[in-house]
Amino acid sequence: MTARPAFQALGALRLAGRVGRAAAVLLLVAVAVLALPHLMPGSPAVAALGPTATPEQIATYEASLGLDENVLAATWRWLGNALHGDLGHSLSTGAAVTTELADRIPVTLELFVSAQVVALGLALPVALFSAWRPGGAVDRIATAGAFVWLAVPGFVLGLLLIWLAAVQLRILPATGWTPFTEDPVENLRHLVLPALTLGLTEAAVFTRTLRGQLLDTLDQTYIAAARSRGMGTVRLLLRRALRPSSLPLVTLIGIGVGTSLGGSVLVETLFAVPGVGSLAAGAISGRDFPVVQAVVVASAAGVVAATLAVDLLYRKLDPRIADDHR
Repeated sequence: MTARPAFQALGALRLAGRVGRAAAVLLLVAVAVLALPHLMPGSPAVAALGPTATPEQIATYEASLGLDENVLAATWRWLGNALHGDLGHSLSTGAAVTTELADRIPVTLELFVSAQVVALGLALPVALFSAWRPGGAVDRIATAGAFVWLAVPGFVLGLLLIWLAAVQLRILPATGWTPFTEDPVENLRHLVLPALTLGLTEAAVFTRTLRGQLLDTLDQTYIAAARSRGMGTVRLLLRRALRPSSLPLVTLIGIGVGTSLGGSVLVETLFAVPGVGSLAAGAISGRDFPVVQAVVVASAAGVVAATLAVDLLYRKLDPRIADDHR
């Protein structure tokens, strides 16, 4: 009993240390991103406004980016404003960047969650069956199919889905978006193609990853003991093998939460989905530095938060990890 409070205190200290390291990483990312306009050769104002810009226009543009200050002063001011919910204003539209992100992040997260449902719905049964019968027909087909899907670029798969579902069958819209609050049915119809484009590619990665882990787990002694006691195949796979084998899968999904904020540029642009990816693409092409900086920092924050969540979830999925740290 006396050891339990000590273990809890040690766990709290380790958690505080992870949070501190995560905050330090996020701070370094913010400083690096905010320093980019200062480190670029020449003036970003000339590149954005063109060679005919007047000195007054250039000075106003540079002041809007904080280029009239040194890097540390501009970074400190931006971070102070960010803590109060002010990420600046878009140079293209004049809208508050906080408002832009608040409108776009739910769309990207909805697309991400839908893609994970597709990927897991395909990967779990295929990986379980392939690992239970390695070298069988299903395993060979799944392995070949996974390599094919991994070799197909995402935009090619998206175009094929548009051609099939929107052009040939005419059962789904090719592009566009309808918010769920306006029309849930239309929201689902517009969500299907981009979710399939992301989900099918991720399903191939999930299948290969989970199959490899399941093969290792099924060779463990406790699995053989469960078989000898007459445990059924389905229960053995789901109750004994899947949980310890799912740790790499949890990592992939967790990191995907953060990277989806900036990594879905191609799919969102292809299907005209008004998410963070399309916002970043428009900001990059328009040299809208405040929006680009906010998207990068928000993506970094998502990755850091997801990493912490995955680390905590590891201990729930496999108690041996917590025991090792003790």
